[in-house]
Amino acid sequence: MKLAFNYVLKLKSLPRNPCHDVVFETPLSDFSSVTKSEPNLVANTFEHFKNANISLNIIDNLHAQCPPPWEEHNINVDISLTKQNKENTSEVAYQKEFFRIKEKFSNHYAVFTDGSKLEEKVAAAAYFPEHPDRSKATRLRDGASVFSAELEGIALALTEIRKLSKYHKNFVIYSDSLSALQAIQSRNFKVIDIRRLYNLIRKFPPYVHISFVWIPAHVGIRGNENVDKLAKAALNRASCSGKLICYSDLKPKINSYINSVWQKNWDAEGANKLHEVLPNLGEDLHRRGDGGGRKQETAMCRLRVGHTWLTQSYLLKNEEQPFCYACDSLYTVRHILIECPDFQDTRGKYYSVTDLYRLFREVNPTRIAGYLKDLGVYGKI
Repeated sequence: MKLAFNYVLKLKSLPRNPCHDVVFETPLSDFSSVTKSEPNLVANTFEHFKNANISLNIIDNLHAQCPPPWEEHNINVDISLTKQNKENTSEVAYQKEFFRIKEKFSNHYAVFTDGSKLEEKVAAAAYFPEHPDRSKATRLRDGASVFSAELEGIALALTEIRKLSKYHKNFVIYSDSLSALQAIQSRNFKVIDIRRLYNLIRKFPPYVHISFVWIPAHVGIRGNENVDKLAKAALNRASCSGKLICYSDLKPKINSYINSVWQKNWDAEGANKLHEVLPNLGEDLHRRGDGGGRKQETAMCRLRVGHTWLTQSYLLKNEEQPFCYACDSLYTVRHILIECPDFQDTRGKYYSVTDLYRLFREVNPTRIAGYLKDLGVYGKI
């Protein structure tokens, strides 16, 4: 399902792909299966998109022109403030460093950009300290990523800078998004918005120079605080911009939907022996660093799955399922670890839980291994 989702998403963003029209322009009725027992992949995937409340009409295409690799651009990216460890650097220290950089760009026209996201709502803004009336903010389509919002904020700034290029030659854009600035610095043209930013910069007069500077967020830098307020205020706008979003921005929503379907199907398997061990999919029961080493970790994994040599070897030997020699019950992992009354005294030395769910969460694996060693069966796991 996940592969089908991702394929359809990517294909939607590639209208020149030969398969695009086949998938998106062909009536769904033409995809009818030969047999009713095998639902068609395309029709089934579109049905899941509908159930996940994901519209394919908001996906941007990836065919924006790439700037020529030999072309020079009058831009500079300064991420020197990343050398400071944020955990060990005070707000005052960051502010001093910012003023040092600000002095370096004293002859530049300054702009601050930011992106904001709250649940599904996403917004971007550009703040002009010298002319606040030029500041811009927009709300993006729901589901867009913070990365896309940060790049949109920079695009808002560049659009306004183009108008100001009649009066200024040097500009500096301050952003708290390291990933966005690194993508600009590395000319990562796999990202459609990076291509568009460079195409926008190409239209500037040759005398215009733009510098991008990374600054930390929420350390009391006034311009950053102001643009943050602008972006957050835009989250409450009733209407969104018409800008389409990158297909990859929808992947988290798809993953969430797939996990919910998977969980729903798993909840219907209440009788499955593994459901008690892991009722909530995605939970990691592997407890590393307990001092038992790889052998113990392997044994614990086999116990959680319920497949051990001790309890399942009869299948390989083509024999009857063994019974417990002590109480004549079926020999299973649950019986050995929880149920067998004959092992109760030995079990009580190591733990007292009465179900597998608590056993694999509350009891240290070393104690479980100790119990099995005391029984003399640890080597047969």
